[in-house]
Amino acid sequence: MACMILEVMQLKRIGSQLPNDRKCDLPEVTKWRHLDESSLAKDETIVAIPEAEETASEFFDELKAVIYTMKIFGLFPLQKRNPGESTFQRCKLSLVYSAVFYVAVSVYAYHVSRERIEFIRYSEASFDDLIYSVIHFLYVIPHFYLIPCHWKEVTKVGGYFARWSQFQKQFLCATEKQLYLGQNRRAKWSVVLIPVLALLFAVSEYLLSSAEEKYWELGFYWYIFTVILLHVVWWWFVCSSLRGAIYNISENFFNCHVFQKGTFSFAQERSAKLVRQYRDLWVSLNRLSRETGLFMCYTYGHMCVLSFSVVTFSLYGTLSNVHDGLYMRHMGLAMAVCVIGGITYVICNVAHHAASEVGPEFRERLLHLTSADKQVRRELKIFIRATTISSSEINLGGYVRIDRSFLLRFTCTMVTYLIVLLQFRLGLLSISASNITMVTTSVL
Repeated sequence: MACMILEVMQLKRIGSQLPNDRKCDLPEVTKWRHLDESSLAKDETIVAIPEAEETASEFFDELKAVIYTMKIFGLFPLQKRNPGESTFQRCKLSLVYSAVFYVAVSVYAYHVSRERIEFIRYSEASFDDLIYSVIHFLYVIPHFYLIPCHWKEVTKVGGYFARWSQFQKQFLCATEKQLYLGQNRRAKWSVVLIPVLALLFAVSEYLLSSAEEKYWELGFYWYIFTVILLHVVWWWFVCSSLRGAIYNISENFFNCHVFQKGTFSFAQERSAKLVRQYRDLWVSLNRLSRETGLFMCYTYGHMCVLSFSVVTFSLYGTLSNVHDGLYMRHMGLAMAVCVIGGITYVICNVAHHAASEVGPEFRERLLHLTSADKQVRRELKIFIRATTISSSEINLGGYVRIDRSFLLRFTCTMVTYLIVLLQFRLGLLSISASNITMVTTSVL
């Protein structure tokens, strides 16, 4: 060991005495990363990186504005272990704050839900007139599961952030460029606009509804609409980051070639190794794409159920009495259909684009590549096969795949339940009409 140290010191001393054009011929001293037993047990991919990579902008840092805003609402009790590391852990202080916040808002939610239930129970109005109170009661439910879901899934969220950091470092090793996703400014603007939009929606619902709401209930509805919009924006940022990452991979990979005689041909030395590096990079990104729906599957699964219930009841309330004319409450219900339905559309659409661009669209571009070198062709075939057998779809814990087909299934199921509700209403109307006829006949 001492001989090796003396030899390295001698090489450094000789290298400092040589001219600049001969220093590149000397072997570089490799910096090795210490392997612990946990990393070996998990079979993790270890990437040797230079010290300069620690200054790269990480995915977590670009979304700090959204993350800290969610922490204010008792979500994401997560922090970095150390400022210079890419590992995350539960934050005990954030957990305590989240628990206190959850209990306090739960008391508020209890009084709001009791007010809605009492209004539904003791009101003499029909179900069509009480539809607003039913919908507002549905808005109370998300509070009781959103924060506990974050407590359960915070470890998965930390692992997801850590793998994003590893991917960005791996991107720097393969391309010698840092991967900037450009989400920092958008995240800051979103945390400014979301509370304003949530307040506008809550006030509009209050003014247009016929549920006899109390003004003190507005604070809770503003809170729940803000939390829902924060989750939608968070989902949009994650999926758009996947699209930005595959765009950067494509730009760097396909620009490594020159166009010759109608076919793409590799023009760099050791191009087979380059293809292998980009294949490993794509595999890491594909893994991130699959895990996008897994790390918060229960949170977004419950949100999909909420969206289905609210849109179905709102659309029923809009169509049930439309033959009697349009009133202010119909406008409020139509607005709820547009807003909550738009949220579902955004979640499905951005996930569809992210999965398509990472998987099928990237594979389509690979199929047009060729090379005169046999080893390069072999690596390209392996690359294409990897993109073929590895799915990049985004699904919620294996329960449902999030894409445009989910939006179609969502709409078809909603229409089915809507028809059933309208049939029940027509049945009740026919029963009441027959009762009136019988009473009239008996009187005559």
